[in-house]
Amino acid sequence: MVYLFAFCRLLTGIVFLMSAVSKLRGRAAYEEFTAVTRALTRLPARPVAVLVVSAEVAVAPLLAWPPTALAGFCVALGLLVAFTVAIAVAVRRGRRVPCRCFGASAVPVGPGHLARNAVLLVTTAAGTIQAGAIQAGAIQAGFGVVPVDLGPAGVAAVALAAGAAAVLLSAIGEIAGLFTSTP
Repeated sequence: MVYLFAFCRLLTGIVFLMSAVSKLRGRAAYEEFTAVTRALTRLPARPVAVLVVSAEVAVAPLLAWPPTALAGFCVALGLLVAFTVAIAVAVRRGRRVPCRCFGASAVPVGPGHLARNAVLLVTTAAGTIQAGAIQAGAIQAGFGVVPVDLGPAGVAAVALAAGAAAVLLSAIGEIAGLFTSTP
């Protein structure tokens, strides 16, 4: 359980940090994200974009400190549900809106993005359940950034696995696009 909890915290934190950094890396990247937000939601794009990026930026620090890990997972879960609904609606309506989740991708949102979000939803839900159990006192955990029971080799293994999974998940839209694109 300790390894799973550490993996969930690290994967979720890394993914949301990568997503926020990709949107904030420059004015053009942020403007592209804002335009996609407008196309996907039909809501006032600027306030929604600010809210999304602010929430994404908050996830990693919340997950890094055990007393706020549950809040971090809840924020991440809320964002993932909203993203998944927006993508599903766009796919259902046949709208070909590029995904700006992790940078300047030309691949329109589609089944690959829904699959990525499903994996992240399961990971985040598992982390939420574990964080809730820890806060309720049902499970004992260390109060470091990663539970103390892992040891250096365990921390390294979990960090490597979470980092690799985050990189793969961030590119899943492009990978799926290789197999679904039409010339």
